Amino acid sequence: MPDDLFTPTIAPAAYEDRRPPWRPQSMLYPALLGGPTAVAVLALINANRLRLPRKAALAVAGAWLAALAGRVVAALLLAGGESNGPARLIGSLAGALVWIVVNATQKSRFRTFEMRGGEPASLWWPGFAAVLLLGTVEGLAIALVTG
Repeated sequence: MPDDLFTPTIAPAAYEDRRPPWRPQSMLYPALLGGPTAVAVLALINANRLRLPRKAALAVAGAWLAALAGRVVAALLLAGGESNGPARLIGSLAGALVWIVVNATQKSRFRTFEMRGGEPASLWWPGFAAVLLLGTVEGLAIALVTG
């Protein structure tokens, strides 16, 4: 029996020179609480950490622009520009739609990272900051545009 059968096929230290990425599944919480801008910024940083091709980053950016435009239109038409329950729900749904694209583009590369023995970074503080800062900025910008 050849020794090649017992040789690992995945190199163990492929991501040592960069900060570890976040779990794409964990970005759902900033998406729901902070909206599309919060999850898009986190996803673009994570795409760099995962060394994803430019095409994946452009898909996330396109989903962010579409979700943001949809959120503005929905806020104008449905919520009347007010910052009430329906407007917040629309923001959460728009963030979730961006997260779907994020998860689709980053999940397989993240699995490869884990298979190589990598430990993901904690998204707790960056996610909290993104929700507070970017979610607030996005909400204020939409209030200015729709008000």
